[in-house]
Amino acid sequence: MPQETANSMLTVSTSTSTSIAIAITIAIVGAPGTGKSSFSLSVARRFELDIYVLNLSSIDDSRLNSLFSQLPPHCVILLEDIDAASTTRTEDSETTENAGQAVGNVSLSALLNALDGVSSQEGRLLIMTTNHIERLDDALIRPGRVNRQVLFQLADKKMASRLFCTVFKRSDGDHSNPGKEIDDKTIERLADEFAAKVPDQVFSPAEILLSFLLERKQSPTDAVADVKNWVAKKGER
Repeated sequence: MPQETANSMLTVSTSTSTSIAIAITIAIVGAPGTGKSSFSLSVARRFELDIYVLNLSSIDDSRLNSLFSQLPPHCVILLEDIDAASTTRTEDSETTENAGQAVGNVSLSALLNALDGVSSQEGRLLIMTTNHIERLDDALIRPGRVNRQVLFQLADKKMASRLFCTVFKRSDGDHSNPGKEIDDKTIERLADEFAAKVPDQVFSPAEILLSFLLERKQSPTDAVADVKNWVAKKGER
């Protein structure tokens, strides 16, 4: 994750430290493999903060309150795949009638109270990831409770090209990988050829990187030659 991406999303105090200066809640939306969890870990590393990952389906209201009360003043809290535990939307999620709806084993009211507690504590960053934002209750993601919603998309041609360059471009002093003996200008040309054969918004970055490129990291030319057949086989599934 480029540092400018994190910096553009977060307000930080650069005069005293790299810690987050205010409380921030971000909802990251995207299909599996688009980098939601990886981004969260990168943000924690970038700002040198501990990260706490909570699985709502494995805890109840009491445990949720206990865990949130033990969080340090400055940290990242990650609620992964919150839609997998969440209920569907309601007409008015914050009315008394709906306040007891369950989010997994956690009631919606308890979760909202926990989130509001996080937002009142400077120096904490809460990240919620979801594959299906339409399944979330409006109360979870309303303005004021969530500072920003960010969409992580499936790979386009620009992303496919960048992934190719990441795998095959040489770093200083890197001569261990035969695939990195080709000069960077040639790699960029091959990356454009590779990207032209990858359809937009079909594959996740993780799928392109892990299922294809890294399996051919010894030869960028093989990657370009093989990608058309790989795409076709994926389309048959």
